[in-house]
Formats: sequence, structure tokens, C-alpha cells
Amino acid sequence: MTFTPSTFPVNRAPRIELESTLVHLLNSMNQGDRLPPEPDLARQLGVSRAMLREVVTGLVERGLLIRRQGIGTFVASQTPFFDFGLEVLESLDSLAHRTGMETEVSELEILPRRCKPEEVGLLQFESTDENVLEVSRVISIKGKPIAFLVDIVPDQFLSQAEVNASIHGSVYDLLNQKSEIPLAYSRTEIMAVNANNTLGKRLHVLNGSALILLTAQLFTQGDQVVDFSYSYFVPGQFKFHVMRRLNKPIDG
Repeated sequence: MTFTPSTFPVNRAPRIELESTLVHLLNSMNQGDRLPPEPDLARQLGVSRAMLREVVTGLVERGLLIRRQGIGTFVASQTPFFDFGLEVLESLDSLAHRTGMETEVSELEILPRRCKPEEVGLLQFESTDENVLEVSRVISIKGKPIAFLVDIVPDQFLSQAEVNASIHGSVYDLLNQKSEIPLAYSRTEIMAVNANNTLGKRLHVLNGSALILLTAQLFTQGDQVVDFSYSYFVPGQFKFHVMRRLNKPIDG
């Protein structure tokens, strides 16, 4: 099996682009398929063997590849997966496109409503007199639900018509396209939860099944909240990782 840079494009320097290219490649392969030898793959992708070895080692540690000493490196799973690096904020639709997968949106609901009491502080409101737009949808791959997303946005930042006009319903991408809303950072919390009846029906999992929940506030450069979201992920389809710096002791 031969892979060429034209098939799997990659910017030559950044490690994150090489990782995305390899994830794209893995999603096109079958379980048990063998990667080309390291020198050949590095040459075909136009990267150094050292960088390729570093990225492949990371994918092995995450369980996406299996390395067999003296034999080669093999695809560990046939199921398409999303490998999320939490250091950079990116929409699920954008990540899917970057890794060569197509997402499908279903059960899209757009609900203009008043702010709920528990949302007042999260959205930096003073009372429940404020109006918001609640956008919820199921994200699937090849008909299989993998995530249920809910965004709550103050109505001055996003309209119902704008969401309706979006093919993939990505609230983050819609907000990020607005030059008048200078997005800066997100505060995100991650936890494990059990699926209730509603989530189970939407995601086609049993009641009580484990899900990964990300709750996030999206801030502008002026520290204003423009979106609060709940994102429920089916664990078998997602891997989350974060690069951490070492806290070296101070001499003396």
C-alpha cells in the first residue's frame, strides 16, 4: 500500500498537521492494516523521521496504533475516531473535515427563549429577562450518532436564520466567522456522566451508559461570554488528550 503527499496533504513543519494527516490516513484504513516502513512514510509525507517517530509514538500510546517489534506498526481500530487535542479550540465539524470524515446533523432544534435562572451567571446576565438562542443537534458518522451538542447563545450574537443557513449547525464556526466578535478563549470542564432516557434515545445507547461531557464558556478578547455549551460524546468514538509542561523544581 502506497501513500503519497497528494493523497494526504500536510504542511511540512507543524507537528499538529502531521498528526492530523496520520489520523486521516488511519481513518481510511482497516483494522490490522500495516503502515508503510518509517523511512518510506517519512519520505512520502515530506517530514523528518524524528518527527514522524514522535507522532506515531503518541498514536501508539493513545491506542490508535499497535507497534510490533521487528514486524511493523498496525492500525488498532477499524472504527473512525476523533482525536481531540484540548489545547486548541476547534469545532467538531472542522475536526471531521480535517481528518477526512463527513459528519451528519440530525434532530436540529433552534429554540428562542428566555434565559433560565441557572444560566444567568454563566452568561454574565443580571437577570432572567435576557433572551437567548438554544441550538441542539445530534452529530453522526455514517448514520451512527457520536455526539449530542447544545449551545446557548445571547440572541444579540446569533440569529435563528443564521443557524438555519448553516449546513452543519456549528455554532462555534458561525461565531468565529463574525469579525465583530473577537473570540479569544474557552473555559472547559470535562466529566463522565451516565446517559438518561433522553440522551440514550438521541445517541442510541442504553440508559446509564457512560458519556463524556464537556461544558464550556466561550469568551471574547474583552472577557465577555458569547456562548455556553454542553457537549455529550460517545466514548468509543473520541479520544481527548492534552500536552502538559513539566513543573521543574526551582534551584536553591
